[in-house]
Amino acid sequence: MWARISSKLGRILAVSITALAISAVLVAPALSGSAAGTQASVNVAVVPGFAPPAYPGVHGVPPLPTDAPALSEYHFTALAPGNVTASALQSYDTVLLYAIRWSDISSTGQAAINTFARTHKVLIWDADATGSQQWTSFIHPFSDIGSGENYPGKPNDSVVWFPRGTNFLASDSKTNPAYLNPNQLVTDRDLINDMNAMKAGTKHWDPSLLAANRAIPHGGWPLAWSYGVIGDHTGLTIFSGLDADAFTSTVTPNYAIKALAIQLKAAFRTTPAACAPGCHLPAVGVGETYASCNFAKPIPARWVHGTVRVALQTSVAAGVTGKIVTRSGRTVASGREVSGDIIHLKLRTTKLRTNRIARLRALVSVNGRHACTKAFRLKVDNTPPRVVFVSTSGGRLNLKVSEPSFVSFAGWHVKPVLVAAWRMNNLRLPGGVRLATVVVRDRAGNRVTRRIAW
Repeated sequence: MWARISSKLGRILAVSITALAISAVLVAPALSGSAAGTQASVNVAVVPGFAPPAYPGVHGVPPLPTDAPALSEYHFTALAPGNVTASALQSYDTVLLYAIRWSDISSTGQAAINTFARTHKVLIWDADATGSQQWTSFIHPFSDIGSGENYPGKPNDSVVWFPRGTNFLASDSKTNPAYLNPNQLVTDRDLINDMNAMKAGTKHWDPSLLAANRAIPHGGWPLAWSYGVIGDHTGLTIFSGLDADAFTSTVTPNYAIKALAIQLKAAFRTTPAACAPGCHLPAVGVGETYASCNFAKPIPARWVHGTVRVALQTSVAAGVTGKIVTRSGRTVASGREVSGDIIHLKLRTTKLRTNRIARLRALVSVNGRHACTKAFRLKVDNTPPRVVFVSTSGGRLNLKVSEPSFVSFAGWHVKPVLVAAWRMNNLRLPGGVRLATVVVRDRAGNRVTRRIAW
């Protein structure tokens, strides 16, 4: 049995990673689509219907996209909560609870769904519009946390982890049929940003996605599954807290619709497996981590010197840290989120080669696990210009410098003059005085001064 993942992401990520490969086919673990007694969804009862009414104080969810091409092989039928009975469910192989609160189903209806789940499939598509719920009377009890509606869909700084091991509902591998684009998950205004998440470590469930966002910084499971009867490996129960508002996304492919198609295609067993009655849930471990990260302020395009402050905007979650490394992997700056979603990094350019364009990477980690990378360049010049020659004659300054520089006189409000390198530059001296300080400033702001008299 998998070691329970704590509700704290720090403990989640401390779980040792099980060296098991992700299943390459969309079937439940230890099952084959052609095995006797197994099947995918065909006839789906949708409770409470295709367009659930909105709960008070929320905007509700869009209609279930039953006409989407990816769902064309399934037959959907609306079933009102009051009509959920054991006899009514005999016509279906799958029950989809779409954006409905479990408490809105009568105890008789709940009992019918639990009995149905033992040898059939039950999909729970929770949504931000349902809020946090307690599923204490479900066949495998659990509770979930709602992110709430961030209307009209403002970013919520998400981070996701893809569990390794038996995970047939979500993969970060593009070659896997269960591929869900990590970048889309963390940047889409709905999917994870407005998710509902099962409490991490829930008994009798396995996670298919771990995630955190601004509203749920310590994380949870937006995708999880279990058997109807774990000891027999019969039936299949799936919890999806991906925000149903994402069904309206114009991104191709639509990953909310794809996630639903993956869940409907997953095969379930109607008769006990060979391991019955002592079967178990398979072991899984934490896999790759993905977060959103961008620069909160533009990286300077000019030549710089001294200390450069880099503001890195990233996901809000427990244990987020950042650092800047060189091409060789040497760390030149590091920091952590103190408040909000900004990591402030102080980069001392003296750690980099001067008069060079440094190629750098900003790395973000969550509880020590790499989550995202932002590459950037920085023009570094920490070498002050040299005054090669200086003299005065006839009210003029003769000056030669080692690099193109701006020349001015301290205390005189005169526009600096750009002078060429390694040439004798002839400049007019301030009138009415016999002493002055010449200021020579290069492209990066490095300065040298010379006190002159004439």
